[in-house]
Amino acid sequence: MSWSRVVRDPAEARSVLADPGDGLDLRAGGCLDDDWAAVGFTQLVPGELVRPVPVVLSEVEQTRALGRRLAAGLRAGDLVVLSGPLGAGKTTLTQGIGAGLGVLGAVTSPTFVLARVHRGQLPLVHVDAYRLRDSGGGLDDLDLDDTLPYCVTVVEWGEGLVGALSDSRLEVHLSRGEDEDENRRTLRLRAHGPRWAVL
Repeated sequence: MSWSRVVRDPAEARSVLADPGDGLDLRAGGCLDDDWAAVGFTQLVPGELVRPVPVVLSEVEQTRALGRRLAAGLRAGDLVVLSGPLGAGKTTLTQGIGAGLGVLGAVTSPTFVLARVHRGQLPLVHVDAYRLRDSGGGLDDLDLDDTLPYCVTVVEWGEGLVGALSDSRLEVHLSRGEDEDENRRTLRLRAHGPRWAVL
């Protein structure tokens, strides 16, 4: 499975978006101009453009499987920030990441303890910042900057709170389907920073 699809020009990007295959984002080289911005590209680093591709997940196991797929590209020092409404699949995706990393024990929501460390060959630090967001607090007390270089760190509800931890991060937004499609999830992954410029 590929992580990215590479496109050469905005017209090609438009056609690939109709059927992105198994890519999680589209990549292009060059400068961000109006034509690239019109099809949703942003600059990852100078000279590298990226656009997330929506991935539709119709069942829980697909969300876990995508987490395992993400884990295959992760290494120590990586920061993954998950966002989306309650019940969107943030913890389910993290369970897949944990399985892909081979961590020990069950991965469950750390809502009441704020953070859990899951041991393994590559440890996983799983943070739930929901209560911190509501209280106006920050992540400083969790000492994530100390553990980040040695682990994969996944922060649920971390958007807007973790920017100072790393200039490179993956932001994953999950949204839920409505009514008859309530089991359907849509995932969009956006890469930031030099770590993700070359996959």
